[in-house]
Amino acid sequence: MKISVKITLLFASLTSLPVPSVANEGALADEAKATPPGGVEVVQINGVDQGPVVVKQVAPSYPMELRERGVQGVVMVDMLVDSTGRVVDATVARASHLMFAERAIEAAKAWTFKPATADGRAGTTRVRVPFEFVMPQVAVLEHK
Repeated sequence: MKISVKITLLFASLTSLPVPSVANEGALADEAKATPPGGVEVVQINGVDQGPVVVKQVAPSYPMELRERGVQGVVMVDMLVDSTGRVVDATVARASHLMFAERAIEAAKAWTFKPATADGRAGTTRVRVPFEFVMPQVAVLEHK
């Protein structure tokens, strides 16, 4: 299974105000969907010195039923990373299969980040991370 550690920064709220809902981020989410496969688009937010950086990532387990059937897929997970770097919420933006979505969310909640900063202060950030479920045989061929 392949997990991209590249991050698409969707939204950063580095104040003490609540983070707006995903519904308010429609334009940014549409831009992220238009990113070509393998590419990453970072949406620059004014005032952000440094975006979040992955410290610990956890790979989701491949559902045995889908592995046995040779099913592969991708799940785009939106994570809300707080000012301590913890993932406090993870939701599926889109998924090729429900079982992949469940496993990706479970794994995403175990990730940790070095939080984004603005004016030297840590803040809350939303990131979108692709989780790719690729059969081991295909992954070996891709690395040759």
